[in-house]
Amino acid sequence: MGLLYYLKIKRTQGRINLHILSVATFRYCPKCLNTRRVFDTLTFCCISFLLFFVSAVSAQESLLQKTISIPKQHTTLYNALNLISDKAGCLFIYDSQIVESDKRVKLFAENEPLKAVLDNIIENPEITYKVIGQHILLYRTKDEKSSAIEPQPSIPAQDSIKNITIKGHIYDNENKTSIPYATIGILEENIGTVTNADGYFALKVPASYSGSSLVVSHMGYMSQRIPIQLLNEQQVDIFLERRIISIQEVIIRYIDPNSIVEKAVEQRKVNNNRNPVYMTSFYREGVQKNKRYISYSEAVFKVFKSSYALSEHSDQVKLLKSRKIQNTNPKDTVYVKLKAGVLSALQLDIAKCIPGFLDLTPPENYTYTYSDLISYNAKDAYAITFVQKTDIVDPLYSGTMYIDKESFAILGADFEINPAYLDKAADDLVLKKSRRLIVKLERINYSVSYAPFNGKYYLNHARCDIQLKTRLRRHISYDNFNTFLELATCHIDTANVVKFSRDEIMKPNVVFSDAKYSNDDSFWGEYNSIAPEEKLSEMLSKIIGKIEEIE
Repeated sequence: MGLLYYLKIKRTQGRINLHILSVATFRYCPKCLNTRRVFDTLTFCCISFLLFFVSAVSAQESLLQKTISIPKQHTTLYNALNLISDKAGCLFIYDSQIVESDKRVKLFAENEPLKAVLDNIIENPEITYKVIGQHILLYRTKDEKSSAIEPQPSIPAQDSIKNITIKGHIYDNENKTSIPYATIGILEENIGTVTNADGYFALKVPASYSGSSLVVSHMGYMSQRIPIQLLNEQQVDIFLERRIISIQEVIIRYIDPNSIVEKAVEQRKVNNNRNPVYMTSFYREGVQKNKRYISYSEAVFKVFKSSYALSEHSDQVKLLKSRKIQNTNPKDTVYVKLKAGVLSALQLDIAKCIPGFLDLTPPENYTYTYSDLISYNAKDAYAITFVQKTDIVDPLYSGTMYIDKESFAILGADFEINPAYLDKAADDLVLKKSRRLIVKLERINYSVSYAPFNGKYYLNHARCDIQLKTRLRRHISYDNFNTFLELATCHIDTANVVKFSRDEIMKPNVVFSDAKYSNDDSFWGEYNSIAPEEKLSEMLSKIIGKIEEIE
């Protein structure tokens, strides 16, 4: 089994463009009753809009003028904002590089307006507030003015009109640690992305969806819905609260993990696609040698995804856009290649390519345990752990799978190859280019998640990380390699789905980083990209890479 990554979905059909007609162009004529009716309708709409606007402004002012009382205390600004949030029933959004959340402040309020309390603890006249609903954005006015004036040559004017760029970090509200692989997107439109290992994300949203809300979610946390108007061209920190399922929600009874797994496999006929779909997917892979990236590739694929009942070999992949950055020197001679690529990504669709831990046909190779009832992307889910039986010495898997409590849909899984038997898995995963080379696998991890669309669950994000060591015979020192592959679904299309022609498809078993490309300076365009790891970003910023595309 191979490697992968996640993104969500983007829909361009069904957009409504509202054209506002000037009232001055209408002249009343007794013979033109329809025109008069249009005039009356437009007048009513204008009045309704003004009333709504006034109401919205009033709601914002009322929240900032809401009085609160908090006992005198010295604490950090971060904790102070959390206390105010609890008292006022609001949520704060801000960039911690602008709002110094770690500084010590004196907090005290006795029936004081919320705005006055914020002014006292923030003590920065450049920080102002924007309110939508129960959300309050803290931002620097100087940044807002300068961003409107400064040119941005790296983003074409046409693209900046069509899209809204949102960047930020997702953190745990209790300990402020980053949350990797959290999902961020417009749930109703299937537009989205995921955070990287540092909790960072970057997302482009069509401007036509500026009135929508972003949903931020992760397993074990309360989902948060945030108006996009607050996030437009802002970099923000978003803090998620942990979700604890109370004992009242759990019926205490014996739960048979084997029957849950069996039910999940059976319910694929209800929960997963029976008809083919197109999936536009973001793919990336990278190789790191001794903590230095020597290769990084990205691509956008259009995948013909066949029914869950067919094998991954019935899927087809069409390459839309791609680029590759190499940062090698003569000492970086490639001695090792991994048997990975697009096929590995497709095989991580565990609802389609049933792995051993989902196969309960005798003889059973795994022992299953009901671990917990958890929140997985805002859904109650059974956490079922699995390990290979002690009498089996083959390289099998261990990990946890997540199954929806109500529908028994497979929501995701985190697993690895048993570290005790990794040496036996080497021949299936590694291609050696030198007989002088000794290869030692250290760890192979997988992560897979699914998301609903039109009542069915589709592969949302998949990732594989491989750690290994290599050394030449008669040498003492090892080189450490880390490599990863990720696949993320960006868009799902169910209309007029037919197979690609033979000359359009790429071989799924190709090692993607070995492919040849042609330059294309307009590479990404409207596509969302998943932010690379921070260290990778630092490395890539020093490299001027070729931007390439294969039709």
